[in-house]
Amino acid sequence: MKHITAIILLSLLSIAGTPAMARDINIAAIDSFINHIEQHNQGIGSVSVAYNGNILYTRHYGQHAVPPTCHNYNIGSITKTFTATLIHRLCNSGQLSLDTTLDNFFPTLSTADSITIAHLLNHTSGLADYTIKQDTLIQWLTQPVSQQDILDEIIRQDVIFAPGENVRYSNTAYYLLGRIIEQLYQAPYDVVIEREIVQPLSLSDTHSCRSQLHKAALPYRLNTANKWQQVDDFYFPNVAAVGDIVSSTADLITFANALFNGALVDNTSLTYMLPPEGNSFGGGLMLMPFYEHTFYGHAGDTYGTHTAVMHNPADSITIAIAINGCSAPRNDLLIGIASAIYDMEYEYPDYSKHQQYTATQDELRQYAGHFNSSLIDLPMSITYNEADGNLSLQLRGQPAIWLEAKSPGVFVNSPTGVGIKFKDNDRYTFMQFGRILIYTRQ
Repeated sequence: MKHITAIILLSLLSIAGTPAMARDINIAAIDSFINHIEQHNQGIGSVSVAYNGNILYTRHYGQHAVPPTCHNYNIGSITKTFTATLIHRLCNSGQLSLDTTLDNFFPTLSTADSITIAHLLNHTSGLADYTIKQDTLIQWLTQPVSQQDILDEIIRQDVIFAPGENVRYSNTAYYLLGRIIEQLYQAPYDVVIEREIVQPLSLSDTHSCRSQLHKAALPYRLNTANKWQQVDDFYFPNVAAVGDIVSSTADLITFANALFNGALVDNTSLTYMLPPEGNSFGGGLMLMPFYEHTFYGHAGDTYGTHTAVMHNPADSITIAIAINGCSAPRNDLLIGIASAIYDMEYEYPDYSKHQQYTATQDELRQYAGHFNSSLIDLPMSITYNEADGNLSLQLRGQPAIWLEAKSPGVFVNSPTGVGIKFKDNDRYTFMQFGRILIYTRQ
């Protein structure tokens, strides 16, 4: 999902190198880098690295910073690769074709007769993003909504370009693919996942959110007091087939290797899933290059969890990461791990530059209060919690969001893109989606 999914494109520089073999992978170097992340309180999560499908390294790091939890994670938009796999299996069995048009399933969509399954898979359908209601309300899926509500929003958004004329990442496309899967398999998405992928591959930690076995590590972000605080995440049944699956790094490696080894789809389908030359998106997989080493896979983001699985067919290397407490960028983790695998010189990031500003209690207290804007009828309240040292902001009719301190008087909430900058104790600038408003204390 756009908030839930980001493309990972590592360094594109070209250097000489040789394919890594199992004996070349410096496990101690990987572990040293993860120690660096952990020691600087830059993340919480799990890492697994495999060669030829055999896991050589797994590490759960940063766990001491939060209450004990499991090592299964909401994998966000990596779910889309599972969904694409199911669609290709339907094509392999003759129940569906890449040329099948959407009007066979959703005739009320105005452009359904010109949108094909292929368009949905490779993000060329022109469909927008139902997870952002009316293009502004990015938190509307944090509570249960009906499928009809979602379809109404999809119909309202319509298309932003003619199918096949452009590329734009589309959560809506994969939501509709999920509903097509349910129609053709004649079973709910969670049942299909279990029957077609989980059970055949013995993925003990992988389940759709609707499954009774659904259990995931709680997500965290650093708050105003520079402490890990639990994040309110999506209500995951709203994003079934789009970003709802729970898995572990070990299961993701098993899944990726099964996909590339022909255990799930035929070679024609796998080729279609790969991005064509010059593109980042394929029909279920993304290009994820590291120097001259070509990986394919997918990344996933929820409001609090960040994941990636990437497989290099030429070198038989697979990397899976899941972060449920993220401060340093996810790319830092992937680049550090890949550098160790390929025995490349790599200077660890200087995280002293990434440390959050820690405001004093007296400073935070003075910002609490109720504020209005003269330009819009949307009051806001800022609350300071003495117990956890956290500052939070709440717009009328919306859930409260915590604020990260960036510098004196400057606070942001990264998942929603909200930023506020105090001019003095009684006035601040509110910023989101390019909109800037001045708020004054009541």
